[in-house]
Amino acid sequence: MVILAFIVLILCFAIWFWVWSGDKTKSETHKNHSAPAGKGGTVKTGQVQDKEKPPVAAPDTAALPDQPAERWRDWLALSTTIIAVLTVGMSLQVSQYLTVSLISQGKETNSWSYFQSKSVKEHTIVMSKFALELQLAAAPNMPAEAAEKYRATIKRYGEDIKRYKDEKDEIQQQAEGLGKARDKANKLAGGFNNALAFLQISIVLSAIAAIGRKKYIWYVSLAMITGWVYFLVSSLL
Repeated sequence: MVILAFIVLILCFAIWFWVWSGDKTKSETHKNHSAPAGKGGTVKTGQVQDKEKPPVAAPDTAALPDQPAERWRDWLALSTTIIAVLTVGMSLQVSQYLTVSLISQGKETNSWSYFQSKSVKEHTIVMSKFALELQLAAAPNMPAEAAEKYRATIKRYGEDIKRYKDEKDEIQQQAEGLGKARDKANKLAGGFNNALAFLQISIVLSAIAAIGRKKYIWYVSLAMITGWVYFLVSSLL
């Protein structure tokens, strides 16, 4: 995702530079063509110019608007494009972490339900083992063959109890891991969502600056990036 956003940023910068270079070349060509001819020079059109007609005055280039003064609007367009790309990336990240949170929450719930079912089975076997031990202890004169069956069953119940205990420990670790993954995803989603809000505010201010041609509003929109950086870093730490 980061690599894709970096590639898009490079493409946006390349397109902007290409357009800016083309506009600059056109502007210089226009100035060269509009420059007045030398003193006493005439334009050859295949016919002799009428000397009685006054020569056409060349356009006053000093009256044209100062192009470098509006150069900040090119940087405004570039910064808005970059912020828009970051906004799309942050939106995708928020959606991704929200999805991870929901999936982890569902798996965690299933794991704890499975843990409860193992606990119920373990408790049933513990009570059955305890009942057999009481019956064996209450009948000291029990035939040897019956007593041996009691002892074998009690031993098997003990093995089952140990197996259920190990399975419960494994399920508990898995459920706790899913809970940590859910909490981390919620933290990242919340932090990225706050960071996304600053990017959206920055885009709105950039649009206002472009429409109203207010350079200070563009500066305010760039200052909003600090809020994006703050929430981005705080959510990752």
